[in-house]
Amino acid sequence: MSIPISDTYKGWTISVKAEKNMCADFSFDITDPSGRSQHVAMGGDNQQRAMERAREMIDMELAIQE
Repeated sequence: MSIPISDTYKGWTISVKAEKNMCADFSFDITDPSGRSQHVAMGGDNQQRAMERAREMIDMELAIQE
């Protein structure tokens, strides 16, 4: 069993937890500095990959804002 983890990346908060959904075993939530949150149910097959995918999503969100 995996313990939920959280991290801060470029001012955003990431929370990854074990949550089986179709082909994924982990989900994540990202929250921007203003408090807007997004949930991704199919975050990855392991905790590390879900965290990487969350960081990639934050980078994409920041690129769109530019």
